[in-house]
Amino acid sequence: MRAMYTRLLYRTGIAEQLVGYTDADWARNTGDRRSTSKFSFSLGSSAIAWSSKKQPIVALSSTKAEYQGVAVATWKAIWLKRLLKDLQVEVSDPTMIYCDNLTSIQLVKNPIFHARIKHIEVHYHFVCEHVLSGEVKLQYVPTNWQTTDTFTKPLGMDKLRQFSGALGLHHLDLPNLRGRTVSRDRPRE
Repeated sequence: MRAMYTRLLYRTGIAEQLVGYTDADWARNTGDRRSTSKFSFSLGSSAIAWSSKKQPIVALSSTKAEYQGVAVATWKAIWLKRLLKDLQVEVSDPTMIYCDNLTSIQLVKNPIFHARIKHIEVHYHFVCEHVLSGEVKLQYVPTNWQTTDTFTKPLGMDKLRQFSGALGLHHLDLPNLRGRTVSRDRPRE
């Protein structure tokens, strides 16, 4: 029997910068067509917060689903920074949030789009307020580097290991009940 365990590994001496990733799977649930928002935040070498949750309403476009995910990630970034401050952990500003939806990023940067997005106006103002204050910065990341896909998408082993490593997750080979060390490369018995 193959025994592989995963652990979070926190290393010391790494710059303490809060970094987040956010993504949404638009209308992926075939039962009710609700989208799933997901985010992860790392401080230094490992993840400290993550979530994958179905959105409470049906998004009428992929942009709306992604932007709702950005708003939730922004809220979580602000909350985490306040928590870390209470714990006397200094975090450099701004918190970088990586998103693979260029339209969501453009909505924040270009208010001309505002007339077309009245249905997400509250989220728009919330995110813009925190971007303009310098607390949060949105940055594009290509989909194939979106580490939050580990929470909702089936991935090949190489991608799973790459993304797990980026989140600070490390796989351990532990002895099985017979006292032998089980290797990752060994086929199942």
